[in-house]
Amino acid sequence: MNCLFKTTASAIAQSKDFKAHAELAFAILPEKPAREFEPYGSPEALAKLSKQNQVYFVLNDPSENIILSTLKPYTAVKQSGVVSTFLKSRADIERLHTILSVYEAEHGLQDGSLKIITEFGRYPAALNTLTNLNGASPRISVLCWNEEVLKIALGAKLSRDEKGQLLPPFEHARTQCLFAARAAHMLPLDTAVPAHLPPAKMLELIDMVASQGFSGKTANSPEEANLIQQVFTAQ
Repeated sequence: MNCLFKTTASAIAQSKDFKAHAELAFAILPEKPAREFEPYGSPEALAKLSKQNQVYFVLNDPSENIILSTLKPYTAVKQSGVVSTFLKSRADIERLHTILSVYEAEHGLQDGSLKIITEFGRYPAALNTLTNLNGASPRISVLCWNEEVLKIALGAKLSRDEKGQLLPPFEHARTQCLFAARAAHMLPLDTAVPAHLPPAKMLELIDMVASQGFSGKTANSPEEANLIQQVFTAQ
């Protein structure tokens, strides 16, 4: 995996810009509140997508009942796993591991087949408490961080300077993500590039991250995903 594209099932169905690529994984965002039926959109569309690409469902709520009920309509989807935005400690990881084991058992899936992508940002404390992930769960395969979510959590007005470079608190988060992932033999993914930057600047920042040791980045648009894959497939 060199790119985790965050999007919705509806956006995928409407997009004409996306080009399928084996290294592109999809983080499917909920389109409706988690308590509603089929919160991630059409199960049929996602089942079709999962035949060619990795599909992960973004989990924002730690409730076991909500996790199990929101995933249930998508048993026909060949799920690769979940992206968790709420993990703050090893205990949270172990608990999510158990919840996914319950889901696998209920729906006839192989034990441990669903992987966990941990996203830092929503809880800044996680950047310190989850620095040692060795042995936390065999499900964790990828670590990433979310610049925009962290900016909100910190109450920061800016996360980058006028040249598009990260300001110190956010550069620290990037470094922590890289160190924690490599120490635990996991894939580190950098945050998405701000959408307002021109393509040439995006490409420059993506190339810089690739040279620092990241395995890839998250993306918020097909255009950004294509740029990320251009850089990382050439490494």
